Amino acid sequence: MDRLTGLRFKKYVPRLAFALLWIWAVGVKCVQAAGPAEIGSRIGNFQLPDVSGTTRSLQLYSGKLVVFVFWSFKCPVSLAYDDRIEGLQNKYGDKGVTVFRIASAANETSAEIRANTANLKLTVPVLLDSEGNFAEKLGATHTPSVFILDGSMILRYKGALDNNKKPGESDRIAYAENAIDSILAGRPVAVSETRPFGCSIKRQSIRE
Repeated sequence: MDRLTGLRFKKYVPRLAFALLWIWAVGVKCVQAAGPAEIGSRIGNFQLPDVSGTTRSLQLYSGKLVVFVFWSFKCPVSLAYDDRIEGLQNKYGDKGVTVFRIASAANETSAEIRANTANLKLTVPVLLDSEGNFAEKLGATHTPSVFILDGSMILRYKGALDNNKKPGESDRIAYAENAIDSILAGRPVAVSETRPFGCSIKRQSIRE
C-alpha cells in the first residue's frame, strides 16, 4: 500500500466504523421492536407449567395441531366459553389435536387459578403464563382468544372461538372449528384472523 492509498484508507476508517455501528444499532432496534406473531409465522419453543406443576414444552407437540385458548376465571365471557373449550378437545382430541387453556392475567395468582380449575372441574389443561410472556409473544389481548398452530408450529388462526358471547345464540359462526377442520384437511384457512372479544388481559405492571 503506497502512502497516498494509506492516507485515504485512514480517512475512511472512522466513516466505515460509524456505518457498521449504525447498522448494528438499527438491527438491535428492529429485534426489540418485533411485534406479536402474525399469521404464517413459526412459533418458537416455549415451556410453561400447568396447574399440577408439570412443565409443558411446545416442541413435544411437534407434528400435532395445537390450540391455545387464553382464559380467565374472573372474566364472565371467558367462563361462558368453558363448555365450548372443553368441546374442542372432546371433538378433536382423537384426531391428534391438543387444546390448552392459558392463564396470563396479572390479577390472578397461581393458587387462585389452581383452585378455580378444580372447582370448575376443567379437563382441558390450564398453563400458567405467570409473567405474561407467552401472551405477549402471541399478541393475546383478551380472554377468551384462540391461537391455532399446525404441526409445523406455524400460526394458522388467531381471534375469537366463535361469534357468540353466550352459548346457544343463533347464527353461530364456528371460527376455531372451521380453522381446525381446514388444517386437518390440508386446506388453507378461509378466515385466519378475527377480532377477539371479552375481558382485556391484565398486564405485568398490575402485579408490581
